[in-house]
Amino acid sequence: MISRIILPIVIALGLCIPQFAHAGFPTPRPKRTPSHHHTVIESVSADSITISASGGDKTYKITTNTEITFKGETVTADKLAVGMRVSVTPDAADEESAGQISANDPPHDPATPAPK
Repeated sequence: MISRIILPIVIALGLCIPQFAHAGFPTPRPKRTPSHHHTVIESVSADSITISASGGDKTYKITTNTEITFKGETVTADKLAVGMRVSVTPDAADEESAGQISANDPPHDPATPAPK
């Protein structure tokens, strides 16, 4: 009895499978290449720094308590320059002030050859 039920189901599936193969299933979307947006210095002075990030520009006050490093070395604000990659950590007591600024070289543009 079970074989009388299973056989028609197997035959029906066998007939439908070629239809599913040509049914026009949606083609997978090409993978998006993520765009990298570096946080960079837009402007800098002795008492403030403006950075550009994916969320927009943000300005922080530079105080006597702000720790500033460039490539891991402690520096002063005058060593920072527009275009450098930067990470700014707001001061815990004052979100408008920078507690720590860590700068690096500007991002490398793949369209231009690297300096030798």
